[in-house]
Amino acid sequence: MFPDVRANRAEPRVQLKIFVKLSNPDDGSFELTQTVDISLHGARVLSKTPFLPNQHLLLRSIRSAFSCFARVAHCDSRPDGSFDVGLDIYRPAPDWSSAKPLCS
Repeated sequence: MFPDVRANRAEPRVQLKIFVKLSNPDDGSFELTQTVDISLHGARVLSKTPFLPNQHLLLRSIRSAFSCFARVAHCDSRPDGSFDVGLDIYRPAPDWSSAKPLCS
């Protein structure tokens, strides 16, 4: 069995739930969802849709002006039928701090 490379990240992710709009620029489809965790160069979001690795998506915060393009790094099914989608953000995302987190 191989080790999980995601456990050896170059930068830590912070658990932060933010409402986001995840859009497919190829066909215009979108989903309103939330992040699970974030970092300067990535995010993990929940999705009802399975995405293909290397698929390009637009990630936009619902409660702030933050918006970026991202690449699907991985898409893992969850027991409840939803998916954990790991996203690589093309440009560093210093504006995550301006996104308003969801109340716990």
